[in-house]
Amino acid sequence: MLVLVLLSLLLQLCYLLLPELHQWVSPVFVALLLGLSAALVLPLWAIQPRQLLAPQLDKLALLQQKALRLGIVLFAFSVDPELVTQTSPLALLQLLTLVALVLAAALWLGIKIFKLPKELVLLVSCGLSFCGTSAIFATWSVRKSDEATLTQSLAMVLLMGLLALASYALLMHTGFLPENQLAWLIGSTAPEVSQAVAAGSQLGDAASQAVIAKLFRVCLLVPFLVVLSLNSKNNSAFVFPWFVLGFSAVLLVNIFFVVPVWFSQAALLMSQSCLIFAMLVTGLLTCWQDLTQCSGKVVGFAALVMFLLFSFSYLFLPG
Repeated sequence: MLVLVLLSLLLQLCYLLLPELHQWVSPVFVALLLGLSAALVLPLWAIQPRQLLAPQLDKLALLQQKALRLGIVLFAFSVDPELVTQTSPLALLQLLTLVALVLAAALWLGIKIFKLPKELVLLVSCGLSFCGTSAIFATWSVRKSDEATLTQSLAMVLLMGLLALASYALLMHTGFLPENQLAWLIGSTAPEVSQAVAAGSQLGDAASQAVIAKLFRVCLLVPFLVVLSLNSKNNSAFVFPWFVLGFSAVLLVNIFFVVPVWFSQAALLMSQSCLIFAMLVTGLLTCWQDLTQCSGKVVGFAALVMFLLFSFSYLFLPG
C-alpha cells in the first residue's frame, strides 16, 4: 500500500514541477491508465495484483473508496458557482428521463429479446444506468442473486466502462462535440463515478459538468432501490451515497460565500492527490479474468444497453 501512495505522490510531484503536462493529459487519467496497464501486464509475469495485495486488499479497497469520495467532495471547491446556477432544471429532468428510458429498455430487451436470467439483466441494467459496481452491489444486496450472476454483471460494467473511456478519448481527439456537451455526455453515460472523473478531468473548466451529471445519476439510484426493496423479500439495507451530500454542501458554500483563493487551490491540490491514488488503485484492482466468464449473448446485451445510453444522451445534449 505504501508503494501505491508513493507512486501517487510521485505522479502528483511530476505535474507540480511540469505544469505544462496538464495541457496534454490529466494526472487523474494517467493514474487510471497506469493502474489498468499494471493489472493487464503483471499477470504475464505470473504476478496477480489481487493475490499480491491479499493481506491488505480489503483495507486498500476501503481506502480507495474514501479517497475517491473525499477527492470528489474537495473537487467541488473548484467548481465555478455560475456553472451550478446555470444548470437548468430541464437538464436534470432530461437526465432523469434518460435513466428511466434506458433502464426500462434494458430490462425489456434483456428478458424478452436476449432471454437472459432476470437477475443478471437487472444487475447489468442498473450498473450501466446508474453508477457501475456501486449500483450492482447495492442492487445485489437487496436481491441476493448467486455469485456467478454478480461476477458476470461486474465484468460487463468493467468492459463497457473501458469502451466508454475509449469513446471519450476518440471524441476529444476528433473535436466532434464542444467541451460543455462532451462533459455532459461523459457524466450521463460513464458507468463508474471514477470514469466520469477521469475522463472529465481532460476537459479543463468543463470537467465539473461531467461530475455534476454523474452524481445526479448516482442520486437516482436511491429511489430505485427503495422501490426495489419494497418488492423484495430480502431486508438487507443499502448504503446511501453520503458523499453526494458533501459535494452538494460544498457547492452551496461556493455559491453563497467567498472562498479564499489559497483555500480553493489547496483543496484542489488535495482533491487531485486523492483522485490520483483512487484511480491508480481502481485500475490495479481490475480483474480482467472475469471477462472470460461471460457469454457472447451477455456481452451483446451489455453493448446494446451502452449504445442506447449513448444514443439517448446525444439526443438530450444541452444546446
